[in-house]
Amino acid sequence: MKVILLENIKNIGQMGDIKNVADGYGRNFLLPNKLARLATADGLRQASVLKQKLAGMQEIERKNAESVAAQLEDKSIEIVRRASKTGTLYDGIEKKDIAEAIKSAFQIEISENMIQLTNHIKKTGDYVIEIEILPEVKSSMKLSVKPLAKALEE
Repeated sequence: MKVILLENIKNIGQMGDIKNVADGYGRNFLLPNKLARLATADGLRQASVLKQKLAGMQEIERKNAESVAAQLEDKSIEIVRRASKTGTLYDGIEKKDIAEAIKSAFQIEISENMIQLTNHIKKTGDYVIEIEILPEVKSSMKLSVKPLAKALEE
């Protein structure tokens, strides 16, 4: 079954792409969820126009993402939390905490989904976090987690 994708679908393609998919997958998932539509002659013409518009928009979006990545690259943020004497945090650091710290430090709003953590942050110390603004645009920055008592002394 030939379909035109209406959204980006992981492992299938990008919005506006014309793809051959299994009949059942198309009929039972893509079409009912409005993720794709049948590739008719009229639809193919509309898809080519849409693809051209998307190319221009994606280029602008990529440039904006690259400027944000450049602003965040090799920068550091600090989060202060209550911790035990051994350095274990009473409340772990979550992606939303990191996003809020970035917003307050750099006035850049990023989604929690963009933050890539390899492990849960449950101890004080220094960490490197990856931020995936777009699949092809990534940035890394340093995160320093300090205990509350030490931060008050400084």
